[in-house]
Amino acid sequence: MKDAFLDDSGQPRRVRGVTVNAGSPVLVRLAAQIGWEAVWIEMEHGPSGFERVEALCTAAEAGGALPLVRLPDGERHHVLRALESGARILVVPMVDDADHARRVVEYGMYAPVGARGFNTRTPGMGFGLADPVEAMARANEGTHLFTQVETVRAVENVDEILQVEGLSGIFLGPGDLSVNLGVTGQMTDPRLREMVLSCIGKAKAAGLHAGIFTLPGPLLEAAMEAGCDLVVCGGDVMDLARAWTRLLEEIPGR
Repeated sequence: MKDAFLDDSGQPRRVRGVTVNAGSPVLVRLAAQIGWEAVWIEMEHGPSGFERVEALCTAAEAGGALPLVRLPDGERHHVLRALESGARILVVPMVDDADHARRVVEYGMYAPVGARGFNTRTPGMGFGLADPVEAMARANEGTHLFTQVETVRAVENVDEILQVEGLSGIFLGPGDLSVNLGVTGQMTDPRLREMVLSCIGKAKAAGLHAGIFTLPGPLLEAAMEAGCDLVVCGGDVMDLARAWTRLLEEIPGR
């Protein structure tokens, strides 16, 4: 299974993604065929259950994109079922310390890295058509677990979180972090920027990946400059809201 963060020639690449909050397989397939490397499937703030997640993961794969699922939380049944549904990248919200991060790895990786439950007859495991030992090894190689850093406490504990074996990296959530700092939605706040860039730098220094979810602008530009290689920067609802608003303004009501 090819590493999501390497291109066809084996060179590092930035994985760019958009969200599909509406839970539509058609929009997932569209995003994939446009060329986005990943499609963000929302479970924390969205209506999708696991049957829908399986359909969305299938649509992403069919279009050539990586299915990225943000879970409601880091509980075992959520981590396991998302991976068995076909998720290649998992983002687990509100992980504030290394103990929580270790549980994510325990649930999401097969032995010897973790203790993921054995079941090969799922879409995410190729329906049991391959040798189980080989399938488990490939699953570990192809699965990327990201814990979301979106509180001051997580920022304070980021060095310990980055030492957890089996994590692919951390994912910055500047929206919730801005709320936690008391500067809600102020993506240009100097403290927020410093925290985000510091965490990205520490992840890269540890040899891990760093992701962020933020709209195009100075913070995203600075994050990419710092080495951020998983970028989610748009989505169906937010982009359509802007486009439809502009369209309505262009059409006279009488």
